[in-house]
Amino acid sequence: MRGIFETICLFGTIQALFLFFVLLVKKNNRIANRYLALIMFFTALDMLELYLGSRGLIGPARPYQLSIIPYSFIFGPSMFLYIALLTARINISSKKYLLLYVPFITALGVNIILFYTFNTPQIPEIIIYANILINGGGLFFEAILYILSLVILQKYIGRLKDYFSDIDTMKLSLFRVVLVVLILTVILIFLPYTRENHIRQNLELYDVIAILSGLGLLFGIAFIAILQPEIFNRIHIIENTIPNDRMVSQPKYEKLRLPAFKEEYYVKKLQEFMIKEKPYLREELTLQDLSDELSLSTHHLSMILNIHFKQNFYNFINSYRVDEVKQKLINADYNDQNILTIAYNSGFNSKSTFNTMFKKFTGKTPKEYRTNLSD
Repeated sequence: MRGIFETICLFGTIQALFLFFVLLVKKNNRIANRYLALIMFFTALDMLELYLGSRGLIGPARPYQLSIIPYSFIFGPSMFLYIALLTARINISSKKYLLLYVPFITALGVNIILFYTFNTPQIPEIIIYANILINGGGLFFEAILYILSLVILQKYIGRLKDYFSDIDTMKLSLFRVVLVVLILTVILIFLPYTRENHIRQNLELYDVIAILSGLGLLFGIAFIAILQPEIFNRIHIIENTIPNDRMVSQPKYEKLRLPAFKEEYYVKKLQEFMIKEKPYLREELTLQDLSDELSLSTHHLSMILNIHFKQNFYNFINSYRVDEVKQKLINADYNDQNILTIAYNSGFNSKSTFNTMFKKFTGKTPKEYRTNLSD
């Protein structure tokens, strides 16, 4: 077990360093990637420290310290800034968010001073509790920033659904899973502080599993950032095509209301357009596309969808796609066609999205629905 752990730590160190250098030179999302690169760099240091410690090549930190480097104070802020920049929740040019690293600099300075000052058999009890406060506080700080990152990501996905008829939920879900696992990992490490009132120098099995799971998923995020940087580019499309949108979570619809007769006109026009032209068959249909075809502003179209149809753009368009699939499943001409083929020909371009939306609007899976038709 120990040999496997050492091998994984060594591999993790090399992998993290490789990702660190690649992210530094990657042009897409350059500013955001610097924060992810920072995570990779300190992950490499952490893995290297675990490896050398397991091999007995370096001694442990003082009995009251996990490590001189307060990793929690660097991981939390870096992940938060990475997610916040990619989802356009903060201004790239703003420097005030760098204040999130002040706790790291402070904790690092305190750890260094205490490490070299109290290298004696008799260590004042207040010093032990001070370090427990630093390390425990760091884990709490890290967990809070991961939770905030998860909230930001959820809001980003919600905003996408106001403007796009298809979003890559699977890759975005990976980001959510990573954040949840990181939160759980931090909690598992934090629990001994409240339960045992001291720092465990030896990792338990569940610690190792949690750490390695978080590490693997973190590498997954880094590879997505390198190989598929376009996953977050849609927020920039929103900014470019809808310049007056200030990225609020929901438009202030009451201020956008049209006279009643105009709203009724556009509601009817929208319904007729959806039936006759079937724009939902286009996979990449956006709110901007539909508003242009209706000669209606994006704000007013969004208002009409939310107030009159009680749906955001994403659900509205996909409801028509589901109806299209249902009509084809009833039609005998499509009996020999695979359900997924029918879905793709009805505007869907993702199996997961199709299955989710079909279950949402029919209460059944596509297979169950087709089986019931034949009974």
